[in-house]
Amino acid sequence: MAVPDDAPTLPSPVAPLTQEPEEEAPPVVCPNCGGDVVVDYCARCGQENAPLRQPVHRFVGESLVEYFGVDGRLWNSLVPLLFRPGRLTQEYLAGRRVRYLRPLRLYLTATLLFFFLLAALDPVSKLGEFMGQGDAEADTTVAVADRIAALDSALAALQLEEVRQMQLADSLREVLAAFKPEGPGVTSGLGEDVPGLEATEEALAEVEEELADLREGTAPRRRRRLAWERDLLATWPPDSLIRAGDLDRAAELIFPGPRPDINVGLPSWLPRSEAVERMQTARTGNEVASAAADFGRAALGQMPTVMFLLLPFFALLLKLVYVRRDWYYSEHLVFALHTHAFAFLVFALVAVLLGFSGGAAWAGTAAQVLLVLLPVYFFVAQKRVYGQGWVKTGLKALVLGWLYGFAVLALGLTLAIVLAAILG
Repeated sequence: MAVPDDAPTLPSPVAPLTQEPEEEAPPVVCPNCGGDVVVDYCARCGQENAPLRQPVHRFVGESLVEYFGVDGRLWNSLVPLLFRPGRLTQEYLAGRRVRYLRPLRLYLTATLLFFFLLAALDPVSKLGEFMGQGDAEADTTVAVADRIAALDSALAALQLEEVRQMQLADSLREVLAAFKPEGPGVTSGLGEDVPGLEATEEALAEVEEELADLREGTAPRRRRRLAWERDLLATWPPDSLIRAGDLDRAAELIFPGPRPDINVGLPSWLPRSEAVERMQTARTGNEVASAAADFGRAALGQMPTVMFLLLPFFALLLKLVYVRRDWYYSEHLVFALHTHAFAFLVFALVAVLLGFSGGAAWAGTAAQVLLVLLPVYFFVAQKRVYGQGWVKTGLKALVLGWLYGFAVLALGLTLAIVLAAILG
């Protein structure tokens, strides 16, 4: 039976294996609250009308948009934040908020950027290198004869220093014996009120203290260490080469110095972090430097939490300084979040300048200029947001700067060190 040409064709009962599944259409009923969906958003709860199942590229893209505000709100927020002090706070308090990032999200984004850069640049490693610079010659070779000559010179210098201090002490004692009574009832012919007599007694006390250190303190250990190195090298051929740094490390292990008492004032019942315990048990300068660098990194790692905890105190200070203004605490908190976000963006720029300039002079100058601009920015922002005169605003800015800079931030730094010492 022939099929007419205009007969409709039926779809194939089996779809081709190569055909991709169609993307799921957005729901017409809000899955969050069950309300009616009006085009792109729910009319009841405001949730976006998007497909329930999404490929990974769309999921990542929407996550970036949600956090960083790359849909335009981030850039709309950065321009007034960076170049118009206080304007972003004014916009928020006036109710114009949709175009900008929320203050808390803007603050978190700025702090995340700064502390990420700080972790990547690792400035604490430079402190560790400085503390362990005595080990920097570990890869430097020197002839045995030259090393023995240097050791003999160091030993002679220690002996000469002890002789010099002994002679100085004897001279000071002779001076005091000439002007002070030698026994009960004996008076000096020159009188007891001799100018400079008290200073001479203090100088003698200092010299005797140095002598005690040369005889019983760290100097005897250093003499034994130097003598051990010299006796060891005397058994080697004079023209052979050694690495002086390796020999110094071995001497430190054999003749360890006093261990540092590092507990940052913690009560005995509080735990100690691994870095603190390593500093307390270190026997060489390199071990101390490595442990100190780890402790510094732990302290920096606590700073985001500490700064977040200190931020409400700054808003509280604003509330107290502007106590006559009928503002809620949350409104002062918005100003605090915006100004701190600006400060962390400046800190991030300074970190980039100092970290990637190779120590150039222009980068240091630019960093100083940026840091000087911080109080200027805050002053202008405070004047614009609170609307008071220049003199009154300046006085309140000084009070806020002193209370927050010297009291609250000092407390925060101490808290970060204590947390690093406990938690590591």
